[in-house]
Amino acid sequence: MFSIFKKKRKIPEYKGVSIADTEFTVVDTELTGLSEMKDTIIAIGCIKMKGKSIKIGEIFYRTIKPESFVKKDSILVHEITPTELEVCPEISPILREYLSFVKNSVIVGHCVSIDIAFLKKAIREYLKQLYEPVAIDTFCIYSWLIQKGLLPESFLKNNSLKDVALSLGIEPKQLHDALSDAFITAQVFQKLVTLLGNIKIYTLQEIMDIGNPNISGYMGVNKNQTFQF
Repeated sequence: MFSIFKKKRKIPEYKGVSIADTEFTVVDTELTGLSEMKDTIIAIGCIKMKGKSIKIGEIFYRTIKPESFVKKDSILVHEITPTELEVCPEISPILREYLSFVKNSVIVGHCVSIDIAFLKKAIREYLKQLYEPVAIDTFCIYSWLIQKGLLPESFLKNNSLKDVALSLGIEPKQLHDALSDAFITAQVFQKLVTLLGNIKIYTLQEIMDIGNPNISGYMGVNKNQTFQF
């Protein structure tokens, strides 16, 4: 339905496409840190969705031999040690697998612009390809619903995936594992799509307008507050 390699996308191509008929891939990455210049991806986790239905059997999870130094803080967050990562595959074949898995789907993530920035950089550097995915940010949708009075104003303090999930009645059983975080984000997206449906928002174009990761939907929140590597 959609080509992940298109650089320019015309709005009319999404007009009339329903959320229910759209293939989504929820994506999460684990990183050595948040510096796009110095840090790299050490894990990628994905889970497929059709509309708001989570496809439990369609998952992708790979750990990656790091291309940069794994900081102590990163180890404390992910509990993946440098010794464990050293025996993992290098990134190039994993990126090819990733592109095959997400092909023709819309990417969804929590503060997804950070994940995409690292994926774009790695795909450009190691595969010599451009990666310009269609993407939706659950945090932008969450913020929009608060601004519209459809979620409590007190939820403005919730920035992390854990806090957002808890506020929506989702119990995050495990965090800072790329696949677990992708599954929690998928559940968050389910809830948000239901809330949008309550106000008659049913199309892909509408949810893209609300959840565009390039819009100023972060309300000045520092990325370290919303995204833990």
